Amino acid sequence: MKEVLEAAWRQGCDAVSEGRVADYIPALASMPSHYLAACIHPVHGDPVTVGDAEVPFSLQSISKIFSLTRVLNVRGVDAVLRTVGMEPSGNPFYSLVQLEYENGKPRNPLINAGAIALTALLPGATGEQKCADLLEFLRSLTGGDGLRMNEAVYRSEADTSHRNRAVGHFMKHFGLIEGDVAEAVDGYFRQCSIEVDCRTLARMGLFLANHGVDPVAGTTVAEPESARFVNAEMMMCGLYDASGEFACRVGLPAKSGVGGGILAVVPGRMTIAVFGPALDAKGNSAGGLRLLEHFSNALNLSLFA
Repeated sequence: MKEVLEAAWRQGCDAVSEGRVADYIPALASMPSHYLAACIHPVHGDPVTVGDAEVPFSLQSISKIFSLTRVLNVRGVDAVLRTVGMEPSGNPFYSLVQLEYENGKPRNPLINAGAIALTALLPGATGEQKCADLLEFLRSLTGGDGLRMNEAVYRSEADTSHRNRAVGHFMKHFGLIEGDVAEAVDGYFRQCSIEVDCRTLARMGLFLANHGVDPVAGTTVAEPESARFVNAEMMMCGLYDASGEFACRVGLPAKSGVGGGILAVVPGRMTIAVFGPALDAKGNSAGGLRLLEHFSNALNLSLFA
């Protein structure tokens, strides 16, 4: 598997020059674009890494799958589905358009509107408290307390993300944000700014490859139905407007973030975390996509094979 991963990494490196680092969040603009890394974490076995696997990056939209899991745990699926839908959006992840003609209800939990609405359902009254609760949950998945929010990324998000505030207030108009909308949006900025590396991200997602059970600790992280729900949403909506193409080319549940990370799940077998901050036009890691496509095809991992 190490040899296959290294071959996939070389393929990904060839695509890095096709992307560019996200610069609309100023704190992300300084990340060197040449990085590319991956970590495979088998359900039963030791992780395998390649490339710049210890370089930290912010979760950004990958945080949405973990906040969704946390809300499913503490509030249940009915509360989630009262707040968000389950369908692909067909619009950019930051869009307000569908909210206008769908009475403020986000199409799914993995676009920004859906994630903000679910952040409002996390325990805590303030954005800081909501992020602290999510951090505690994520630390329980990694067996340590090393996870932190990147303050510079958070400040950069908070200073520039006026569209996300508009999305939050629009949903509040329709009664779909619980509590203070400013605190929900602030909590969303904070969770997007949580920092990981490839090894940590692959470890965090293992429960999604094992029916909701952390195979390392032997603990139940989420009910099997919740893990299946999260994986299904990742498959349909996890790669922004490239989710359908990713399903055809790679065939795995996955979630990307504009920090350059992607977490992919091979149910029953492994997680694959990649990091490459040079993004394509749809906001996904250019090198990471190429790496995952090569790796999945080489090992026939697609769920549609």
